[in-house]
Amino acid sequence: MATFKAEVQNKRADGTYNVRIRVTHNRQVRRMSTNIYAKQGDLTKGLKIKNPDIINASNKLISQCITICNELSFRIVAMSADELVETVKSKLKGGDRFKLDFIAFANEEIAKMKRGTKEVYNAAFSALKRFIKRDSLDISEINRVFLQEFENSIDGERAKSAYLSNIRSIFNRARDNYNDEDRSIIMIPFYPFKNFRIKPEPITRKRALSITEIQSIIELPYRKGRFELAKDCFLLSLGLIGMNSADLYFAEPAKKEIITYQRQKTKDKRRDKAELKIRIEECISSLIEKYRDPDGKRMFLFYRNYRDIKGLNKAINKGLKQIGEKLNIEDLEYYAARHSWATIARSSAVGIDKATVHEALNHVDEKMKITDIYIDRDWSVIWEANRKVLELFDWSFFTDPKP
Repeated sequence: MATFKAEVQNKRADGTYNVRIRVTHNRQVRRMSTNIYAKQGDLTKGLKIKNPDIINASNKLISQCITICNELSFRIVAMSADELVETVKSKLKGGDRFKLDFIAFANEEIAKMKRGTKEVYNAAFSALKRFIKRDSLDISEINRVFLQEFENSIDGERAKSAYLSNIRSIFNRARDNYNDEDRSIIMIPFYPFKNFRIKPEPITRKRALSITEIQSIIELPYRKGRFELAKDCFLLSLGLIGMNSADLYFAEPAKKEIITYQRQKTKDKRRDKAELKIRIEECISSLIEKYRDPDGKRMFLFYRNYRDIKGLNKAINKGLKQIGEKLNIEDLEYYAARHSWATIARSSAVGIDKATVHEALNHVDEKMKITDIYIDRDWSVIWEANRKVLELFDWSFFTDPKP
């Protein structure tokens, strides 16, 4: 059984002492601060409390702690001292209702995530804070009606289902953290997502460009700034089998003109770390040289010009908007390079089989997962597919000497 004792230790700057409750449980000692304060005259020379009013107030608080322990019954045996203190403090503050600032808890969990994932979750919780118009939210406020109203508030946002899925994920983490079914400790018994269905995102529109549209981008005269950056990065992505901007940013230097990288988006989710090897084709070699890192720390110099991938993405997308307006290509996006490569590779003009396209894009075929363990990848098959796609275009804008 836990024991409780009121005590004071260190004098505060204002000359008073905070009365703390010393908790001894399973041979561990912890201390809880209280809202009771003592002056020098309330204490003996040995810092023992002698003021009857403070003793009575402390005993009353200790009596509440003992009552809470009695209510915990046999569950208290398996608790550590830290767990017991947190439980007692929670019940003292909110009675029988468990309180948890869901936003603060989310911030702690998001801080542990990797950069890309962190940005996605931060976007979801920024939307949540816009909805509630404050920076804190007790977890008990989240119910099915709350979720429905929040969903309605973000109806016009593209990542609606992703926002709700991320909030559900954090809610699940809170339940995992504060509930212990083996010891019958259930601080969060409710689950609002049980009867709330997160609607799937609508099917993504096709963003692949035609061969003619891509050729028009290749031949488009440069304008300085983001326009030039966006054109070059789009064509680098196309020439490197849809490499995304994060991989352009972090890719390590090529060896013998082979770029080896682990796809940032999926490397932590796959056993093979989503590794891909791409041969640099001659038609894009001048673009490669234009952006090659002179220090050799990474493949490309983008990290020298942009503090993070977010800054690079922003610059590329603004430049692509200008290019789209110039060529009358509606909603031109960076990801269109990847979609275009896949679509063209599968077209009758090239005729690459679907399995090779999947492999080139670093996708996983669920039906072939086990088989893939026993097969060494023949990168030359992917390189040949890329060569065939790129041969459909006239790259003389980059290869012919400029007058």
